[in-house]
Amino acid sequence: MSDIEAVWSASPVDAAAMFGLGAYFRNLLTDSEHLVSVPVTPVVYQDSTFRFGGALDAPRATVWSEFCELVNRVPTQPTWAPPSTVHLWGIYGEVLGADLARSTLTPEEHQRYDTAVAYLYDTGPDGVFVPSPALRDYRTARQTWLQADTDYHQAEQTATMSTDPAARDHWTHVDEPRLRQARDDAMDAWQTAGHKAEVEDALRETSELASKAPSSIWKRHRDTFNPNLPDQYTTAPNGTRFAPTYYSPDGALDDPWSRVVLSDDMLRTLAAQAPAELKSAFGDRATDDTVFSLAFEYRVVSVVRPWLDPPMELFASRAWRLSSGVAPLSDGATPPHGRCPSYVESVALARNVELIRQAVGYTQTPGETTLHGTWTLDFDNGIAGGDMNTADLWWEWMTETTAQLVPSSHAGIVNLGQVDYDAFDGHRLSTLTYGSTPLTGNPNAGNQLVTGDVFAVRTTEGRFAKVQVVQYGYDLQLRWVAYQQATSAMQSTVTGPDDVFLAGFVCRQLPKSPDPDPALSW
Repeated sequence: MSDIEAVWSASPVDAAAMFGLGAYFRNLLTDSEHLVSVPVTPVVYQDSTFRFGGALDAPRATVWSEFCELVNRVPTQPTWAPPSTVHLWGIYGEVLGADLARSTLTPEEHQRYDTAVAYLYDTGPDGVFVPSPALRDYRTARQTWLQADTDYHQAEQTATMSTDPAARDHWTHVDEPRLRQARDDAMDAWQTAGHKAEVEDALRETSELASKAPSSIWKRHRDTFNPNLPDQYTTAPNGTRFAPTYYSPDGALDDPWSRVVLSDDMLRTLAAQAPAELKSAFGDRATDDTVFSLAFEYRVVSVVRPWLDPPMELFASRAWRLSSGVAPLSDGATPPHGRCPSYVESVALARNVELIRQAVGYTQTPGETTLHGTWTLDFDNGIAGGDMNTADLWWEWMTETTAQLVPSSHAGIVNLGQVDYDAFDGHRLSTLTYGSTPLTGNPNAGNQLVTGDVFAVRTTEGRFAKVQVVQYGYDLQLRWVAYQQATSAMQSTVTGPDDVFLAGFVCRQLPKSPDPDPALSW
């Protein structure tokens, strides 16, 4: 058993469900500034240990350290497969040690900068900068608005993908006005209690003046946390070091979560829209036609790094540069590439994941025969040479060098080629697309029916047969198994009530970084 197979055999969630979650969040949360990285194997914690407030016992401290290590890896796209050897705090340490432009702030600009910083940050008892009450209120209100905006778009997306007129009508007349009002109320709260205009003015002021005073900004970050000093890290129970990182709001597990129900049609639409690389990573699980529906609760939480606040103040600044020959963090392309083209800004959590499948049972009828040239074959009864009106195939020889395998008018055929014959069962055969085009059997380079070739047949009576050419010739030696649906039932699987899945990592893309401004004094 491979490592991935071992993970799935012990997993509390089905692989098809994991793909559905990832494809859904990627579609919902991707925008011009963000990409979503999807785990191919489950990342799951227990509710009781995925809480990082207050004094932590050993199990919660262990989970906290794992979370900190995980969300500070440099993400990969579109699947989550980042190396465990590179972390954001290491990249941050490089930036703190970069060459800086000289300060050119005027006294008046310096006063403006200090005023803006004083509004945004306080100095804690240990002398470290911490967010001011206004900035904390801003972030809390912003998170509430982001959740309301996400809820609005997910309901809109679900209604748009639905083929049910009643669902679309319910969105237009019930959900849309309700969720729009909730989003508007969240915006009002952000603008008032969240000091939106004031905080954003201060952030804009510090951003605009940052390039003129990089040394002051870099000093503030070093005073808060310097990743180049080992004693500033936190130590996990297993002895590893990490930079403390949290999710916000910290009470997200106890707040109401939104619920989504995806029908089989919606899942097929999401699968069609997913990147080829993502579908390839999940293989057949990405297009599992036995899935009837997928339902789950979700919440999107922000990743909070007190030691890197805010990240873009450094990464987007044009007042620093790396030493000659050092590879850039991001080339600023779409999508960006480099040693750190993005970082995890938020995480989509999911719980109570319910997958409903239509389980179909098939009876199997194996057979072998020699199909003589110009004869017919019926897979429903295994008889060769019968009436073409009831048979499934005709092995037609037109001349000594031209032959073809022709399906009857009520049957269908598809050539599969040199594939694993045993890998096809009744369900997989039922998902194939069958046609009326004959298979070429000419005894030359164009022959499709070479020894070992596998093809499938939909019979006149509705069975599905996999067929392999055992020996090619005027007389074809064939073996087959015909499948007939015998049972059909709905089967539901639900994850444990305490399982919390990290179903999507929402990654902020970096602009070109570094991008030193030649107009500055260096």
